[in-house]
Amino acid sequence: DKDAQIVIYGHGAARPIEISPSLLAAWGGKINGFNIARWVHSLSANQKKMMAVMENVTKLVRTNKFLMDTVLYKVGEDAITDSFSRAADPADSTQVVLIFPTLQEELHTSTEEQRKEKERQIQAQEEEAKRRKEEEERDKLKTEWLNLLFTEQSVAAMSPEGPLPVTYEGGDLQTPTNLLVFVGDNPKAENPMLKDLPASIGNSGVLSVSWSQHPAGEAYLEFNLKAPEVVDGSWYLRDRAGFENQDLDLLHDVELLGRSLVETLESRLAEYALDWKNVVIVGFGKGAGIALYASLMKLFPKQIGSMILFSPIVLFPSYLSEKVQSIAKTAPPVTQALKIFAVWGNRNRSTPGTYRQLLAQTLRKVPQVHCTPDTLPEADHSFDMKSVAILQQLITLCMR
Repeated sequence: DKDAQIVIYGHGAARPIEISPSLLAAWGGKINGFNIARWVHSLSANQKKMMAVMENVTKLVRTNKFLMDTVLYKVGEDAITDSFSRAADPADSTQVVLIFPTLQEELHTSTEEQRKEKERQIQAQEEEAKRRKEEEERDKLKTEWLNLLFTEQSVAAMSPEGPLPVTYEGGDLQTPTNLLVFVGDNPKAENPMLKDLPASIGNSGVLSVSWSQHPAGEAYLEFNLKAPEVVDGSWYLRDRAGFENQDLDLLHDVELLGRSLVETLESRLAEYALDWKNVVIVGFGKGAGIALYASLMKLFPKQIGSMILFSPIVLFPSYLSEKVQSIAKTAPPVTQALKIFAVWGNRNRSTPGTYRQLLAQTLRKVPQVHCTPDTLPEADHSFDMKSVAILQQLITLCMR
C-alpha cells in the first residue's frame, strides 16, 4: 500500500535492519522513527496521555495482571554502580529499580551508627584506661624492685645462693700480707696465666673465683657481648625508665653474685687473719663488673684496698650512679680512698667509647674513688699475656 508506513521505535540490541532494496523500490510507503521522550515533550497533551498510560500500567502491575522482569537495588546496602551498569546495558531488558530508604529508616540507621560509634569510643577509652593502669602497675613494681636492689631488703640479700667456687689458689697462703683475688669470665683459659704472678707479688696469696660456674651466673653467662645494642653502646646507656625484664633479672644476678663473692672472701680473710683493706681485686669483663658493683654498692663489709679492672662490663652506669648517690646518704663516711685502675683494649668492640666515657663520669662522682684509665694497644676483649704484663706492673702500685 502506497500510504502505509513503518514506525521504528527503540533501538533494541542496536543491530542494523535488513530490508531488501527491491522491496523498498516497489513500495510507496514511509519509514518513520519514533522517540517517546521527544513525543512526550512535543505537546502538553502527550504528557497527559503518557501519565495516564503509566497509571494504567502501574495498576496492572499492582494487580499482577502485567508482569515485568525487574531487579531491585536498595540504596545504602547494594552496589549502586552495578545497577547503573546493568541499566546501561542494551542487551539486558531487565528493569532496574532503585529502592530508597524511607526517612524513618534513615533516622534509624543514623541513630544506630551513632550508638555503635559511641560504643566503640567507650570501648577504646576503657581499653586505654586498662592499658595505662597495667603500665602504671608494672612501673610501680619495677620501681620498687630497683629501689630494693643492693639493699638488705632485696631478694638477693634475703635468699643468698652460697659462695663462689674457688678455681685456683697460689702464692703465700700460710702467712700472706695481702690477698689478690681474680674474678674473670673463663677460669679454664685465665687461671694458667695467673701461675706466674706469685713471683711478682711477694708474700701475697692469690685466689681465682668463678662466677660463671655459680648457679646464679647462668643467665649472665649467656648474655652476648657481641649483640648490636652492646657494640653500639645503647644497652649500656639504658636507665631505669627504659629497663626491660631481662635487665632487671641481670641486675638481680649481679647482686647475687656480688654477695656470693663477699661470702667467699669472708671465710678466706678469717682464715688468713687479714682485713678487707688487704684485698686487691683483679677483674676481667663481666667478672670485673660484678666486683665493681659489689664494691660501690657497699656489699663488702669494709672498703677493699684497690681494684685492677680489665675491660670491665658494668651494667647500666646511669643506674649505678643513681644507687651510689642513694647509698651515700645513709652510709658512714669513707676514710680510705679506693684506687681503681681501668685497662681498656683499644680494639674491644664490646666496650664502645660512649660507654667508657659514661662509666668514667660515674666513677668521678663516687666519693673517695680514684680511677686511673689506661689503654692496651691492639687488644680486644680478652685476658691474655699482654694483660698479665700490665697487671704485674700495676700490682706494685696497689701494694705499696
